[in-house]
Amino acid sequence: MRTSSGAIYRGTVLEHLLVQHLTPFFNVGASGNNIKLEDADWNDGLDMASQRGESVAFTALYASNLRDLSRLLLELDKQGTASIALASELMLLLDTLTDPVCYDAVAEKQQRLHDYLATCRHIISGEKTRVALHDLANDLAAKADWLFEHLRTREWIRNREGYEWFNGYYDDDGERVEGDHPQGVRMTLTGQVFALMGGIASDEQAQSILCAVQRYLFDPKVGGPRLNTDFGEVKHNLGRCFGFAFGTKENGAMFSHMAVMYANALYRRGFVRAGYQVLDGIYRHCRNFALSRMYPGIPEYLDAQGRGVYPYLTGSASWLLLTMLTEAYGVKGLLGDLVFEPKLVREQFDAMGDATVFTRFAGRPLEVTYHNPARLDHAAYHIQSVHVDGAPVEFRRSGRAGLIARAVIAALSPHQAHRVEVTLGS
Repeated sequence: MRTSSGAIYRGTVLEHLLVQHLTPFFNVGASGNNIKLEDADWNDGLDMASQRGESVAFTALYASNLRDLSRLLLELDKQGTASIALASELMLLLDTLTDPVCYDAVAEKQQRLHDYLATCRHIISGEKTRVALHDLANDLAAKADWLFEHLRTREWIRNREGYEWFNGYYDDDGERVEGDHPQGVRMTLTGQVFALMGGIASDEQAQSILCAVQRYLFDPKVGGPRLNTDFGEVKHNLGRCFGFAFGTKENGAMFSHMAVMYANALYRRGFVRAGYQVLDGIYRHCRNFALSRMYPGIPEYLDAQGRGVYPYLTGSASWLLLTMLTEAYGVKGLLGDLVFEPKLVREQFDAMGDATVFTRFAGRPLEVTYHNPARLDHAAYHIQSVHVDGAPVEFRRSGRAGLIARAVIAALSPHQAHRVEVTLGS
């Protein structure tokens, strides 16, 4: 964008993230006070509820992102960055610092968004306002806290059979999509994944979601949970995906991308065995050529006959690799340090009790091997020792995880692979 003086405005990554998260927070629908669905969210087949449709699923995603951003800002504050300069127009959306909005009032939120958009419709002023990081963090936390409570109370549903889960959407008539219906129970997987992954679902709610998914969405014939139940109609007030036959593409297929994200969420919430079973089910189905009719890999979805369609497609593949590396093997970063938090189940170790993964961290290639000589299951082991290239390395415990200072890894040569051996014991 250009400023009023004609110069190109250049901002920070943080400003970009704030714009992308604050504008949806205020862009809510009148029916449920959730982020508007408009022309689709993750599921681009939900594209026919642009007026009154709402995405509860993505409201949960943005809620967790706002909380994460708030925590990261507080960490930056601790490390000595006291304030940051932001485009002055953003102050309208940082309402707790200027002119507070009642978040329960849809009209107030919509008006604030309208006021903001009017300031940057064609150009922006180019002026900056310096904001203390702890004040900015508190504003984002206040928004996240409101969303968490709103979702946990207003969008938590219970059906006649006693199962409970999160409603994921409102259609273009402003009606809640999920729950009991004359044509059968309606449920979406997406509505559960982001609430689980982002911590919106309480521990009790997480257990209820697991039961409801198993009851209404899991289909052993296709190796995992379907994207939705059969709505039994071409639902023109929600999306074109319901024009597909049930079990095809975004209408009730075992859609690998969201199924793997569901597994990722289960791992994050401590349902390790359940997360493993989702991934293992997909794997075993796809490697059975007589059923999957595909080369080795992961497909976008499995059709009603169990055939893998569009193999190794974008999100499905990347989320599988991400989940295996950062959740199952538990190799990830935390504010620059290297973390080992394995959630491997007994079956994933070889005959010697070992499991190995290759990755890069701090620009160094690493071969990480977990030694589990007693073949303990995930809940029974913890990290006993860590060696890098045969030498013992100090690590800091954090719950079941072990953390190695980034400086230890950064001191290694970037031109060769390094052996990291993590010994597990009871």
